[in-house]
Amino acid sequence: MVLINFDIKWDIKKVAKLEVNLNNAIELALLEIWLKVQNQAKINAPFDRGTLRRSISTDFSRIKQWMVVVWSPVAYARRREFENRKNPQTKFYLKRAYTMQEWAIRWIINTALNSKLK
Repeated sequence: MVLINFDIKWDIKKVAKLEVNLNNAIELALLEIWLKVQNQAKINAPFDRGTLRRSISTDFSRIKQWMVVVWSPVAYARRREFENRKNPQTKFYLKRAYTMQEWAIRWIINTALNSKLK
């Protein structure tokens, strides 16, 4: 009969540390992802006087819930996203910012998770 003895406290500590490291990696990845999306949205946004482009920002207040919001407080920002007769080529500037950075998002997530799971 072979008895296998292992220290369960050590394993729990190791798992807890891995969880903290993964959470930190995901939060850092989210920061990097949404800063890329924010910058791309500024490039894609319609430009008249530059108010909309300057106002696009990122809200990281809910990053602990793994949620980040790219937004603009300008009153006409929503209209320029969904209905833009003046500059139809810039319609859906926020949505296109995300899709244009989709390759970078996948790469950032893979890199963050692979570095912590090794």
